[in-house]
Amino acid sequence: MKKVWLINPAAMPPKYEARIQTLKRAQYLRLKGYDVTIISGSYLHNTDINLIDDKASYKFAEYEDGQKFIHIRTFNYNSNGLIRIYSILQFYFRLWWYASRFEKPDFISHLAAVPFGNITYFVAKKIKAKFIVDIVDLWPESFVAYGLVSKKNPLVKLAYWAEYWLYKKADLLIFSMEGGKDYIKEKKWDIDQGGKIDINNVHYINNGVDLKDFDYNKINYKISDDDLENDHIFKVIYIGSIRLANNVMQLVEAAQHLKDVSDIKFLIYGDGEDRSTLEQYCKDNKIENVVFKQKWVELKYVPYILSKSSLNILNYKPSSILRYGGSQSKSFQYMASGKPICANVEMNYCPIKKFNIGIAKEFKNSKEYADAILSFYKMDRNEYNAICINARNASENYDYKLLTERYVELISQI
Repeated sequence: MKKVWLINPAAMPPKYEARIQTLKRAQYLRLKGYDVTIISGSYLHNTDINLIDDKASYKFAEYEDGQKFIHIRTFNYNSNGLIRIYSILQFYFRLWWYASRFEKPDFISHLAAVPFGNITYFVAKKIKAKFIVDIVDLWPESFVAYGLVSKKNPLVKLAYWAEYWLYKKADLLIFSMEGGKDYIKEKKWDIDQGGKIDINNVHYINNGVDLKDFDYNKINYKISDDDLENDHIFKVIYIGSIRLANNVMQLVEAAQHLKDVSDIKFLIYGDGEDRSTLEQYCKDNKIENVVFKQKWVELKYVPYILSKSSLNILNYKPSSILRYGGSQSKSFQYMASGKPICANVEMNYCPIKKFNIGIAKEFKNSKEYADAILSFYKMDRNEYNAICINARNASENYDYKLLTERYVELISQI
């Protein structure tokens, strides 16, 4: 039986996890006959929980679904400052130090965390395992694209070098955005342009949705909510972070243009540093068609919420990073709900356009955004239903069961 380590310092036990890609990959790899262990940090991000409450350096655990974990002891932190960086470094150095004590894997699959995660390569080399790098976020490219740092910053240049170094050391590179090969070529890191990365070693597996779980949870985990239960209103639903990159203010401003349409209501689920500002903005401007719901929703309740939606919203700040495509995990939940999607950004490799499941456009202003939302409200019922069917059918391309089959196909070749 082939053994796989899935290394993700932020992975959590099933009870706590919201970003489920690592758990689902582990689940379906086990069903394929692999012996899988997830290696994660002991401190659970954005909580006050540390799974190691003594001086142990690591802890073995097995959870209700049979998933094995090794938790590496990491320091608690409350912000994105130096203590968090210390906690991340703690994870990787302890993993390197103790790795030889654990049962040796055939494959190490590492969720890229440049530059801290580069240490994982030395773990793989130390225990003679094949080294797979999973890229779910382009770092530092995303920081540059959103204008948070300058590309000329010496530390950014160092981070790009560390990224390139990590990628060229991988036995297999898997991007969650479809334009991964474009990214490598733009950086001139591929062999054809004098780099050291074989472009044939670069592959694509997106985030996804477990359709079996989605359908079960939709029926068995319901939320009592008058707005959700009201079939006489057109429900525009946003689920996600409320912060700079998500640009939720533009959605609120679009809602403001539609406040005189009495049977359209915007339901916003999520939290972030911009939430309180937006709530106050709605109060000050008497925007009563926007309702801020739970700050945090357990993943098992999301299918039911989306099943009550009329239109699902993908909302972001426009960014050049989207030229490589997207891997927004909630978009696949949206598809599974069988409801149209309206996105306020354009991206390459766009599934919304590819499968005809809604609108994806960088709107000139909030009025144009409002008009796009209104177009779904006024849409011919047959056209609307056709989009709903397309959305559900599209989700089948991103079922974790199917995505894991692709993953197994790739790792079996190295």
